[in-house]
Amino acid sequence: MMINRNRLPWLGAGAALVLALSACGGGSEEGGTGGGDAANQVDDPELQALIEAAQEEGSLTLYGAPDEHLLRAVAEEFTALYDVSVEPVRLVSSDLAQRYSAEAETGSPAADAFLLTHSPFYEEAFAEGWITPLSEAGVPGMPEDYPQDYLVDDGETALVSLVPTLMVYNTDAVGEAPESWEAYADPQYKGQLAIADPSSSPANLAFWQLMRDEYGDAFLEGVAANEPTWHNSAVPGTQAVAAGEDSLGHPGVQAIVNNLQGEGAPLEGVLPGPTTGPEIALGLSAESANPNAAALFAHYILSEAGSTHLAEISDAASPYGYGLDTFNRPIAVSDEQAAQIAELLGTN
Repeated sequence: MMINRNRLPWLGAGAALVLALSACGGGSEEGGTGGGDAANQVDDPELQALIEAAQEEGSLTLYGAPDEHLLRAVAEEFTALYDVSVEPVRLVSSDLAQRYSAEAETGSPAADAFLLTHSPFYEEAFAEGWITPLSEAGVPGMPEDYPQDYLVDDGETALVSLVPTLMVYNTDAVGEAPESWEAYADPQYKGQLAIADPSSSPANLAFWQLMRDEYGDAFLEGVAANEPTWHNSAVPGTQAVAAGEDSLGHPGVQAIVNNLQGEGAPLEGVLPGPTTGPEIALGLSAESANPNAAALFAHYILSEAGSTHLAEISDAASPYGYGLDTFNRPIAVSDEQAAQIAELLGTN
C-alpha cells in the first residue's frame, strides 16, 4: 500500500486499535506493550502500512493544553503500542494557539499534532489551511463512526476529551469543602482567591456565564469585591493554592490536583454545583514533518479504546460515554456577554 506522505491519512479508529492491542497480548507488568511486535501482527493491511510508515518517520511532536503529566502518560502509552517516540510540549491554550499560528504561517509548524481547547482558533486554522479537515483526511468510516455529537466545525473537528471544572481549595486553610460556588464571593476569602482570567479560555467564559445564569450578576460582583489574583490558566492558580498563597482557586482540573497531591500538597478539588469545562479537540498539521506518525496518533486517540484511556487517566469524560453523566457541555458566549462578565468581575 502506498502511504501519502504529503497529506494526513487518518486510519479507522476502534476496531483496528483493538486488533493492535490484542496482538500485543495486553500490557506487561513492566510497562511496555510491545509496540514493535504489534506492528508485525496487525491483521488490517492499511493499519499495518501506516504503522510501518510511522515507525520509519520514528517520532511525533505533540503540542497540548492538558497537564504535562497527562501528556507524558498519553505519549508513553502511544510509544509502547507503536514504537514511535513522542515529544510532548505543554502550553496553556492561549500560548499554544499563538505559538502554533506563528509557526504555521512559516509553513513549517513544529507540532505534528495538537490537543487544544476547542475555540475559534480552529476556524482560523481551517481558513488558513494549517490543519486538515476530518472529512478530507481519508479515514475509513470517519467521521461516520465517531460519536456525532462530538464532531464540531461542520463535522471537521473531533472533540476528544471533556474536562469538568472543579473548585480547588487548600485543606490547611479551609476546614470543610465548600458546598457552593458562592464561596468565591464569601467575604472571608477576600484576598485569598486565585482565578484564571475568563478571557484566557472559551471554557472559562462559559463557566462564568453559567454562574450568571445560576446566581445572578451580584455573585460575580461579589467575586470581584474579594480582589482575586488573576492568572492566565488553571496551572499557576492551582499551584498558588497548593503553596498556601491563596485558599480557593478556579478553574480546578482533577489531573492537576492529583499531581500536586502526589507531591504532598494540602490540596483538594470539589464540585460544589453545576459546572461545565473545556472540550479538548484534536488538530493535525497539514504541513506535518511526520504525517504518518500524526495519522497513527489520530487513529489511537479517536478510537474508543484510546479515548476511554485518556478519560480514565485524566478524570475527564470521553465522547464514547465514560464520565459524561457529570459533564455539562459549554455554551458559546457572545462578545457582548464576555464584555459584561469582564466588567462584573473587574478584569476589563
